[in-house]
Amino acid sequence: MKEDSCISELNFIKSFEFTPKKSGGTEDLENARKILLDVANVVSAPENPMGSPGIDPVIATRLLSMDSNLIAMPHITPRDKNKLYIYSQVMTALKLGVRNFFVIGGDPIDPAIGSKEVREIDVMETISSIKGSGRFMEKMNGGFSIGAAFNPYRKVEMEIANKKVSAGTDFFITQMIYDSTSVDFSEAVKNNIRIIPGFMPLTRKGQLKFLIKLGVNMSDSIYSRLENSEDIQGESRRIILEAYDNMKSMVSGVHVMPMGNYGLARQILECV
Repeated sequence: MKEDSCISELNFIKSFEFTPKKSGGTEDLENARKILLDVANVVSAPENPMGSPGIDPVIATRLLSMDSNLIAMPHITPRDKNKLYIYSQVMTALKLGVRNFFVIGGDPIDPAIGSKEVREIDVMETISSIKGSGRFMEKMNGGFSIGAAFNPYRKVEMEIANKKVSAGTDFFITQMIYDSTSVDFSEAVKNNIRIIPGFMPLTRKGQLKFLIKLGVNMSDSIYSRLENSEDIQGESRRIILEAYDNMKSMVSGVHVMPMGNYGLARQILECV
C-alpha cells in the first residue's frame, strides 16, 4: 500500500471534496475517481456533514486515493470525539498511509439524530494535540501535515490563523469564494501562510440565499449575474475561474466543493 506525500510539500494543490453517498457499494467513489483522477492531486471528504451520519472520511479518501497519484485528506472534527478517539483515528489513518488531515469544527448535529456533541477539545487543541502526539505516533513512518479552515470574511481571521499556525497548521482552505474583491490575502502572503481558496459551483439558484446566510460576501454585480443566469452551473463556473484568476498570485492552489457534481469540478480544475 502506497504512503501519501505530505500536502505541505506540494507546490500547487488541486483538490476536490468527495461526499460519499449513503448507500451500499462504491460506484459513487469509482465515478468520482474516473472523472477527476487526471486533473486533481488531493481528495478530501467531510466527517458527518450537516451533522448527519456519514461514511468515515479516512476510509473514503483512502479508497479513492489507492493505487493512484491522489493524496487523501480526510476531515477531522472534535465535534463527535474526545482526544482519545482523535488519536486513534489519526493512528488508523497513518497505518493506512494517510498523512494529511483537515481539522475543522464541524456542522451542528441535526436535532433529528437525537445525539449530543462531544467537543472535549476545540479545533485549536485538536491541531496541537495531533501535531504534538509524538509518543503515540512514534512507530508510524514519516511525518504528516495539517490543514485548517480560513474565513476570509472575518475581520479577526489573521489573528486566528496565526494561532492555528502556532498550534501546527501547515496550510489553510478558505470558505466559499465567488468575488475576489471581497477577500484580501496580502497579509497572509506577508506572513508566509499558505492559502488555498475554496470554491463551490452552484447547481441551482436556491443556493444563493443559503450562501448569503452563511456569510459569504459577493458584490451586487456577481449576485445579479448568478441570480439572472439561465445556466447557473456554467455562470458559477465562469465566476469562480474569474475570481481565481484575480487571486492566483497570492494562493497555493484550488479546492472545489462540487456537492457530487464531479463533472463540474473537473471543468474548473482542468482550467487552473
